Amino acid sequence: MSSTNLSSDRAKAAPASRLILVEDDENVRRSMTMLLRARGFRIDAFRNGTELLMMNGQHGGDCLLIDYKMPRIDGLELMRRTREINDRTPAIMITGFYSDSLQERALQVGYSRVVEKPSTPAILEDTIRQMLS
Repeated sequence: MSSTNLSSDRAKAAPASRLILVEDDENVRRSMTMLLRARGFRIDAFRNGTELLMMNGQHGGDCLLIDYKMPRIDGLELMRRTREINDRTPAIMITGFYSDSLQERALQVGYSRVVEKPSTPAILEDTIRQMLS
């Protein structure tokens, strides 16, 4: 295949999906960002829910990944507020505090899925790809 054909094939390829990650733990945020970028996603990472809410639904993401336990605004309250401003972006809660009760509450406020931390990269990627399809 010539380099001209290769370049035109790349130009025709769909752009990478943009993920919005909200995670207060810097090490987790950094490692998830590197992992997901290595899997072909574009990532915009926020340290807390307030930063995301300042975007007023104009973040341009294809899928939200939001931590549950964060100071000031937890993942449940963040999703409530996100939905109140009519942001209907598909959303996944990530949590180290999984319970059936938390999953039920997460689904009620607008999350589509709940993924436990730590999660294998394959599970996280599969869940995200399901949300994007």
